[in-house]
Amino acid sequence: MKKIYLSLFTVALGLTAGAQTILTQAFNEPVIGDVNTQQLYDSAAVLPNTMGTGQTWNFSTLTPNGSNESISYISPVSSGPNSASFPTATMADFDGVDFYNYYESNTNNIAIIGFEDPNVLLVLSDPMAVGAFPFGIGSTFTDVAAGTCTAMALGGATGVASGTTTVTGTGSGHLMLPGGTYLTNVLQVTSRTKIDISISGGLVTLNNDGVEYTYYDSQKFPVLSVAYTTVTGSFPSYSADIKINSNLITGLNDMNFGADFSIFPNPAKNNFNVKLSNTANALCKMEIVNSIGALVRSVDLGNGSVISQNISVSDLAPGIYMVKTTLGNKVSARKLVVE
Repeated sequence: MKKIYLSLFTVALGLTAGAQTILTQAFNEPVIGDVNTQQLYDSAAVLPNTMGTGQTWNFSTLTPNGSNESISYISPVSSGPNSASFPTATMADFDGVDFYNYYESNTNNIAIIGFEDPNVLLVLSDPMAVGAFPFGIGSTFTDVAAGTCTAMALGGATGVASGTTTVTGTGSGHLMLPGGTYLTNVLQVTSRTKIDISISGGLVTLNNDGVEYTYYDSQKFPVLSVAYTTVTGSFPSYSADIKINSNLITGLNDMNFGADFSIFPNPAKNNFNVKLSNTANALCKMEIVNSIGALVRSVDLGNGSVISQNISVSDLAPGIYMVKTTLGNKVSARKLVVE
């Protein structure tokens, strides 16, 4: 049997420059016609899903695995073959192959009311809230769900399902992505979900435990998500998925000049050198940002074809900083350790 899972619906965020990122339903809840495309990535390192304020999450070593995923938000009446089982659905999403999630949007929250694929139909008579508004760091909610399921792959055998989810705004800070990309005012949301399915009185069981870390800035959909799912019971499995918003990747590939930008020594004590190539003779500006997102230094580097300048950091407290360099309309960043 194909692995059964509940794909958590992660809503998007509104962002005011320099302010805390907050979820808002009116602006950010996906609507019919939206498409969320993500590039899949791999990692050989332990991922830095640490929690708390003033974080610097360094995902710069991720490598693309050549795959992508597109989720389309569609009308429930034109979705899966069992859409009539979800009369209260206001929207569905579709993975482009054979999997559909069904949602019910209400004032200040959105809930999943079930899903289907060719193997399983799950209908939640007690829906599971997966988004609440407004939502920011420190916000949290827990919800329970219950319903019935039909296993088409087992000749239409029926059963019951129950679950719980807890969603919390667990962190804020900076996010480093492949190619030297550096984002500020990032919100980390952690979702922990458990779904238990029992078919034919316990003859077949599926116990799904998942945790997902999602990171948001000004994109409608998450910038990055890291999800771990463990399935026990009749069909045990484990999966780990890393995804980055493809719209962000496209824009940053066009905007970054990471290979031409270097800082040394690093770690630095009293000063460091910044060096970069500037064949277009564009105006260049450098900013140093501390671990809580505050700008501590801004330097105009001119428009020379080769920029090389010594920068004093003797007045900065020891710690981790981000050196962000803007060259015309291109941006790149490096982590700097001050000792």
